[in-house]
Amino acid sequence: MKGFVLKILIFCCCAFAKAVFSQSQPAQTDTITRSAPIFYDVLGNKVTYGATMPKLNQIAGAPKAYYSYYWELGDGNYSFEKEPKHSYSKKGTYKVQLWSTNNYDNGKPPASRPQQVTITESADEASNDASTPRKSLFKPDEDLRVLTNRDALPDQELVLITSYKNTKDYVTNGKLYLFYNDYQFKNDNFELVETRTHYNESIDLEDGIVSIRPVNASASYLTSTDDELNEMRKRYLLDSVKRTNLPLTLEESQSLYRDKQTISFNDMKPGEERSIFRTLRTTPEMLKDTSAIVTLRSIYVPDENYDDHTVKDTELEIVTSHDPNKMSSNGTIMNYRLVRSKKLKFKVKFQNDGEGPASTIRLEVDTPEMFDKSTLNVVDLYPNCPICPKEREVNYSCLDTLVKKDKIIFTFKRIYLPGTAQKGVTEKDSTKGFVKYEMKFGDDFHKVKTKSRTAIYLIRMNLFIRTIVPLVSYREFQLGQRQVPLLLPPKNLMNILLA
Repeated sequence: MKGFVLKILIFCCCAFAKAVFSQSQPAQTDTITRSAPIFYDVLGNKVTYGATMPKLNQIAGAPKAYYSYYWELGDGNYSFEKEPKHSYSKKGTYKVQLWSTNNYDNGKPPASRPQQVTITESADEASNDASTPRKSLFKPDEDLRVLTNRDALPDQELVLITSYKNTKDYVTNGKLYLFYNDYQFKNDNFELVETRTHYNESIDLEDGIVSIRPVNASASYLTSTDDELNEMRKRYLLDSVKRTNLPLTLEESQSLYRDKQTISFNDMKPGEERSIFRTLRTTPEMLKDTSAIVTLRSIYVPDENYDDHTVKDTELEIVTSHDPNKMSSNGTIMNYRLVRSKKLKFKVKFQNDGEGPASTIRLEVDTPEMFDKSTLNVVDLYPNCPICPKEREVNYSCLDTLVKKDKIIFTFKRIYLPGTAQKGVTEKDSTKGFVKYEMKFGDDFHKVKTKSRTAIYLIRMNLFIRTIVPLVSYREFQLGQRQVPLLLPPKNLMNILLA
């Protein structure tokens, strides 16, 4: 009996010591580093690339996890394909890099070590080179294009791809500006880690610019006027615009952003297209601003002898995971005296995760009473189609809008939106859509918390699917000494940004 009691006492003491020891240890973190080693096959001047990807760690309840890919091929070209094939025009050794992103997956994106690939044959010497000319990156009316490889996640890197084209009929020298870290956020959004150029561009240390002639008269495509200040403020968050008053654009940009980088380029031939690549790291301080929308401003001056230029504002969402459906908001401080004249921009995002295309998509967005729904204005949408007429039914693709007391209903009719699991669909972005719209505050609003939900309805090949996402968190907009909290969804569908 004494032996039994002694065993019990020893067991209890050991259990107690184990509990105390476990409580004194720091919380265990995931220290496993996943890697995706690059492999390649060289044939003459042609190379086929790939990577051995680690197993995905599926987020429970989310759509099927998948990888997206971004390759830099070392000669100024890039690809978003899983296994790109590329022909090099010149002999040499090229540094090839891969950034892969794990969507609907727990953990960090896998890391890939850069590879040095040696090409011993030029395009003229390669007997196997029967490839067609590279397809242009630009639409007919474009000369500046800005892309990113992923959303901005705190303490992670993303790549900003800036492509520019000489649309003149003569050789040009010009400049590219990047403005970042907007003043509306107290902390910096990004750190500029590295800039990679491939056409002898140079990074300028001076901020000044000298304009010899204000406007190139041969540029018939220009739509701006000299008196632009008020108009530029209205167009601040538009996608891309042509302007003619470069000093004014630079002055305005410097008032909006803390940091900038200036790059000069030379000897750009007519019709030539180039790309530069920047690695940006989202600062850890942005963790408290997840669900925020930040902007980067790119300015392209195609000919340094003139003030003609293109301005492109790129929106980036600060997220907590790589999930195509996210809620975002960049509005945190507003002047109470001016708030009634402010318009809030909303962005409702969706993705078809099915095995077939969607022909109808219905979005029911609960809308707090603090907004004046009569001021609703659709700014942009995808799939791109006109607004449906109210007085009659039509047999073409259109977006129907229905405003009710407590919600706004958007319905895409007679569209074709591919599914992520659809056979033959390799570009995931083609399965995503959105509606961007704006509204004003109502005449009477107070500090209130509103609860709501967003519902998505998809009709795919005679299959009806309904998804409901409850709103479980809110973000406060400060109005002088007052605060107006808005209840917003943490993972889905509604992107709010202040105009």
